[in-house]
Amino acid sequence: MKKLWKIYDLSLIFIVLAVFLCGMTAGYSYVLSAAQLVLVIGFALAKYIYHIEKKEKLLYKVKTVTDELNFDQGKAFEVLSVPCVVIEKDGSIIWLNESFREAFRITPEYTVSNFKELIRKDNIDKLLLGKGYRLRADSLCFSVYSNEFCVDGEEFYLLYLFDETELRNIEKEFIETRPCIMLTVLDNADEVYNNFKESDCAAIFTKTEQMIEQWVGSYGGLCRKYSSSRMMVFLEERAYQRMVNDKFNILDKIRELTYDGRNTDLTLSIGVGHEGDLAESNNSAKQALDMAQSRGGDQVAIREGTQYKFFGGVSSGHEKKNKVRTRLISKTISEIISDSDNVLIMGHRFSDFDAFGSAVGMQCIAEHFGKQSNIVVNVKNTLALPLISAFIQEKGEGVVISPNEALGRVGNNTLVIVTDTHKKDFTDCPELIDKANKIMIIDHHRKSVDFIEDTVMFYHMPNSSSASEMVTEIAQYIDAKPVLDKFASLALFSGIVLDTRNFILRAGVRTFEAAAYLRSRGAGTVDAKKLFSNDMEIFRARNAIIDEAETYNGCAISFSDGNIENVRLVTSQAADEMLNIEGVKASFVIYENGDDINISARSYGEVNVQLIMESLGGGGHQTMAACQLEDITVQNASETLKAVIDEYFSNL
Repeated sequence: MKKLWKIYDLSLIFIVLAVFLCGMTAGYSYVLSAAQLVLVIGFALAKYIYHIEKKEKLLYKVKTVTDELNFDQGKAFEVLSVPCVVIEKDGSIIWLNESFREAFRITPEYTVSNFKELIRKDNIDKLLLGKGYRLRADSLCFSVYSNEFCVDGEEFYLLYLFDETELRNIEKEFIETRPCIMLTVLDNADEVYNNFKESDCAAIFTKTEQMIEQWVGSYGGLCRKYSSSRMMVFLEERAYQRMVNDKFNILDKIRELTYDGRNTDLTLSIGVGHEGDLAESNNSAKQALDMAQSRGGDQVAIREGTQYKFFGGVSSGHEKKNKVRTRLISKTISEIISDSDNVLIMGHRFSDFDAFGSAVGMQCIAEHFGKQSNIVVNVKNTLALPLISAFIQEKGEGVVISPNEALGRVGNNTLVIVTDTHKKDFTDCPELIDKANKIMIIDHHRKSVDFIEDTVMFYHMPNSSSASEMVTEIAQYIDAKPVLDKFASLALFSGIVLDTRNFILRAGVRTFEAAAYLRSRGAGTVDAKKLFSNDMEIFRARNAIIDEAETYNGCAISFSDGNIENVRLVTSQAADEMLNIEGVKASFVIYENGDDINISARSYGEVNVQLIMESLGGGGHQTMAACQLEDITVQNASETLKAVIDEYFSNL
């Protein structure tokens, strides 16, 4: 039956069916039945003769080749140790040699009529290109070269299969044993010394070292301690891939570590480099570790080329109570401003109270050093218009300038200060970053991979509540005399109020210390509250968005009409308000803005909305983030957001 099927293929079914019909017809007319039977037999003979002729034509072609190579007739390819097979374009096997049978374990009892049965999922068209296509069949690996020829106008392909199984196994072993370096650091080891006795601290750090060593040892790696809280890990690429599959579960173990019934509050940051030689991997690991800590710690950052991959980052980080670094930063900032001709200060696009408030604080500091200073902002696209209007009324028209005006004021010794963002494309004027020679960054958002490089100062504190808090601390160490005036204090205070949502989120000891200092400099809580007042239309629009909210996986998702005036302000406020709904861990508002779809995200910290927004190409902070999507409908954006939310919770 296998031989018949090879000759007739699907025609065999029709032949059997026709013979059956002949038998049925015989009951009515022997003559008609005999005529039908003759036709069936004729068709079967014709098909058989065609098959024989095709094989003879092929053998003739093979004979022609073998004659020219002076081999015995029909034995040219049989004697080759290289597996060879002749197939038609659809994969039908016409001829194969003994080496091919041995390679694919084709016994006399087992016949195969089509090459597709052997290659399974591989695309047969690629095999016919004759360019050394790599073919995998079970545990074997071949490089396939093809030679096309024609017999009476019909195309055939002679395939040569060169066994590369051993070579590929060596290649795989080489890749899997490439060196990988990991650098680990306990993010807040100093806090342990403040909260535990000296003997307890020794026991805690010994326990963490043992946990890391056991974790690394389970993957066949080796680790060495090179400071009180830092370790270097050496392992192979295959061990690293297993760690990735296990999602670096050591992060959870360190985070949950307790001692004497108390939580140690320790978290672990890891930087991974696994490309190039040991020196290159070590350099990549250092950069990755810096990225992990700049994003708040408690995570793994993996550097691959110029890109990063992240695991973890679910905790909010811990406030650093020591202000020594801030004092040193303030001294450096004083020197940089003093050595500059003029200062331009700029926040992020669609500036909010924190972006503009921190800019006002830095402008006040620049004035203290007698420098010409301006704040660059697009007043047509801002969420801080009440604060900007009050500032212009206080300082005059010339202090706040447009991005186009700013480009005309850039000189060789102009200092550009960027507050509340560290990404060029997020600023009000990216061209200003390209044109300036001296750039200073002051930001509290978790570090993104596309941060502004080549800066004279990159002051980054992801554990700070706001950029306004950072500027307030800087101002306290600039001079022995107070440098902030009453309005600058109010602007900075309003920025802190916004980003902490009235001192509810990320408000640590230093946050309240900064707020107390600003209150002593004249910032009033009532005056700050007035800046946040909304008109009736904004109030109604915000409530309409909240009314449309739906819950999904513990998150509130709503939509807004892009035609609403001040749509960004309305949606951000609606996202804040939806967190007050019982059972809601995070809120998202989707709205149209021109041809794009925007998503505003908020949470109280239990859900890291920054990671969710980063998956969609955006970013922000753990409790406040956003993204912008192109070429997508609101409905598709909602489905995409839900898929990312599901992925986020599945990775926890």
